[in-house]
Amino acid sequence: MIAPKHIGLIMDGNGRWAQQRGLSRSAGHKAGFEHIPPVLEICHDLGIQIVSAYAWSTENWNRPKAEVGYIMSSLEKHLPEFVSKLHQRGVRFMHSGRRDELTPEALQALDEAATLTQQNGPEIFNFVFNYGGRAELVNVTRKLLAEKVESEVVSESTINHYLWTNGLPDVDLVIRTSGEQRLSNFLLWQSAYACIYVTQAYWPDVSRDDVEAAVKYYNRVMAKI
Repeated sequence: MIAPKHIGLIMDGNGRWAQQRGLSRSAGHKAGFEHIPPVLEICHDLGIQIVSAYAWSTENWNRPKAEVGYIMSSLEKHLPEFVSKLHQRGVRFMHSGRRDELTPEALQALDEAATLTQQNGPEIFNFVFNYGGRAELVNVTRKLLAEKVESEVVSESTINHYLWTNGLPDVDLVIRTSGEQRLSNFLLWQSAYACIYVTQAYWPDVSRDDVEAAVKYYNRVMAKI
């Protein structure tokens, strides 16, 4: 079985997972965040080097104020410990997303995480936070215009350079949880040729069997190309 080099995780269903158990949506988000390390370990066991996890979209700011506040405070408080464990395992941390709207404390946590782990690898954890595929492409366009890049020299490699995921290869496999069959504005450019696998499990319930099933599906699809 050949492991995809770069997978994207659309981590959906935290709120519904919590509601099924009579818990608050915040409890669901807490469970979802705590579930990232074990799934990441599964991915590394399977030989997957790069994992991009969709944690917060640019559209999520429309959610209830209390839920947004919980997410932001959790990022500020718990990201350093999470990244410290990544660093111990030699995993590099990256952030892909818009820096606008984030608190100074959140930005500091993200920047310190990237600096601490910048020499690590080849495993990479890409934290896709405050991200939207359309917003990313708008940002690329604005940068090209601001730097007065001549249209004749604009190519796919030029656009790749200005993406928030600059330096990462295209996504090979996208795993969407909770049974939803849509990309939800996730890494649109980077996933142009990705295989998409949907599991019915909510994100906090995603198991090794789910990840292995996705990789097997990826191999079946790639065998037909």
